[in-house]
Amino acid sequence: MLRQDKTAVFSAYFMLVAGISAIGLLIPRDNGWMLLFAYFTSFFGYFWIVKKVPDFRELIVAGVALRVILFFDLPHLSDDLFRFIWDANLLKVGVSPYAYLPNELLSENISGITQSLFDQLNSPNYYSVYPPFNQLLFWITGVSDNWLFAANSLRSLMLVADIGSLFLIRSLTRSKSNTETIQALFFLNPLFIIEATGNLHFEGIVVFFLLLGIYFWKKNSLSMSSLGFGLAMATKLLPILFLPALLFKGWLKKGLTISILSFSLFCITLLPFLASQLTIGMSESVGLYFQNFEFNASVYFLVRAVGYWIKGYNTIQTIGPALSIVSFISILSIALLGAKKKWPLEKIMLFSLSLFLLFATTVHPWYILPLIALGLLSGFYFPIVWSLFIFVTYFGYQKSGYELSPIWLVMEYTAVLATFWIENREKINEPSL
Repeated sequence: MLRQDKTAVFSAYFMLVAGISAIGLLIPRDNGWMLLFAYFTSFFGYFWIVKKVPDFRELIVAGVALRVILFFDLPHLSDDLFRFIWDANLLKVGVSPYAYLPNELLSENISGITQSLFDQLNSPNYYSVYPPFNQLLFWITGVSDNWLFAANSLRSLMLVADIGSLFLIRSLTRSKSNTETIQALFFLNPLFIIEATGNLHFEGIVVFFLLLGIYFWKKNSLSMSSLGFGLAMATKLLPILFLPALLFKGWLKKGLTISILSFSLFCITLLPFLASQLTIGMSESVGLYFQNFEFNASVYFLVRAVGYWIKGYNTIQTIGPALSIVSFISILSIALLGAKKKWPLEKIMLFSLSLFLLFATTVHPWYILPLIALGLLSGFYFPIVWSLFIFVTYFGYQKSGYELSPIWLVMEYTAVLATFWIENREKINEPSL
């Protein structure tokens, strides 16, 4: 029996390693069926390993090894890296990435700003939308003109952040009976590994800062908690939506202090670029994001279908901003409800982000990485289910463009909402411990 168990675990690790390696190193983005096969294979191995509950040392070795494998090639599923390198080259010579569109700088003879790099950009007609602290991390890539070296410089930061997140989750869940399972579900999650370390999406670093903020929140360290939440906002704009949760959960001294300090830290990180069209360029690009982009949405696609029926054309420029207002009101409401019912902070944050994504016009796979950590801390597993099914969005990439059958979206959101509904019946009314 022991030999059979060892063989099963070895097979599970083989499937996890093979699946992630194939996705990160071999399979092009437009080969949807192969991507899905590799991903679901890796997820099967992941579930089996978690079921066997690896010890902490084994978990560290396996999780680090899976991430290091991805250091051997450039990202296969995302071309965001090239905008990071573009912005880093501008910073290296003192040019603000918020002041100029990429196509305005091609003729300026700036070191590293080349036609070959420009051709890789996925948004050459948009100003940079990455906050200044994120730009500081990009600047690290400016030490070399080698794209793989630049990618791996950022991956090293991602790896350190993921290890730090694991130790924070270990500390935050130490009193739970299933803490080893929670740690494995987080650190070996294929989507987290592929999208953070593999595709270089900074939600992985955001997760570390959010966990740091939550950890010190529970320790009643206002300054350190503010540092964590403030740097999360400075890395990506999305964590700003957690401000109502912070404010109402710890009303008056604690909540108000941390909300003000964390948002002030975020604002301080903006200061170096305020004289270089930061607010104009970024706000213009963010505005276009809500009015032009649509990807893997749920409520928005339903409302859009009604708009087509009534108006006869795509009404995203009206629906997008309207849904963002609905989302804002919903987040305020859930923050007030959570404070009244004495939910833990991480549960309020989980529901806040879930509501935002529910009403969003665009939901990329890496957007849900913070949900995975917040869900595990809160005892909710629908983000794990989502991390499995959201990968079907890659099936829409083709050589001719992007087109995904609505059937895939129905399958994805049915699985996620059904899991949430089942869990919600039992856990939503549980008070804070």
